[in-house]
Amino acid sequence: MLALSQPTQPQTADRRLAIQAIGLQKSYGTGASAFLALDDVSIDITENEFFTLLGPSGCGKTTLLRLIAGFNFPTNGQILLRGKDIAALPPFRRPINTVFQNYALFPHMSVAENIGFGLKMLGWTKSRCVDRVAAMLKLVRMETLADRRTSEISGGQQQRVALARALAPQPEVLLLDEPLSALDYKLRKEMQVELKRLQTETGITFIFVTHDQEEALAMSDRIAVMNRGRVLQVG
Repeated sequence: MLALSQPTQPQTADRRLAIQAIGLQKSYGTGASAFLALDDVSIDITENEFFTLLGPSGCGKTTLLRLIAGFNFPTNGQILLRGKDIAALPPFRRPINTVFQNYALFPHMSVAENIGFGLKMLGWTKSRCVDRVAAMLKLVRMETLADRRTSEISGGQQQRVALARALAPQPEVLLLDEPLSALDYKLRKEMQVELKRLQTETGITFIFVTHDQEEALAMSDRIAVMNRGRVLQVG
């Protein structure tokens, strides 16, 4: 297990908090068969931070991510976004986007159409969508592949499209659930550098989930080590 210092909290005097989890609990089932996936988790994540949840499978890191996203709701506790409790809000009411292990791209659409799809659903004007898609293509360095179908590009390129699509609406927080796990070793190392670059250039708070200690150390500003539904250390 990763050796870290004793649990610490970020210096918040000059940095605003993006996400706060306060006493979060999540249980599945009832009675004797109930399973406690998260057990009294409290954590502070500051704005513009690359924050990683690190731990083995089943430790609760993805459950915590899903609670922040709004795909599940906590049994107890609060989730604050810039001081506002969002624990009861549905996902579409939260300025938060998620990139999953399965990128969930539309194979019949072009790269540009995939990136712009969510913007159209949000009611953006055509000209605004075009400008934003162009900016995202430049950000992920895929201008030359704008008209290529996503079924015709590589896994690493698909991952960039998924990132561009998630970043396009300018979310306040981006959640990443082991998005590099399907890539081969060399490409995974390259994408670690790209992810950190994207986070630095956009200034968006990234919350990254992984079981890979080396991956966490390569990208993160801070790491929370989790096991058995609890946060053991932050550093």
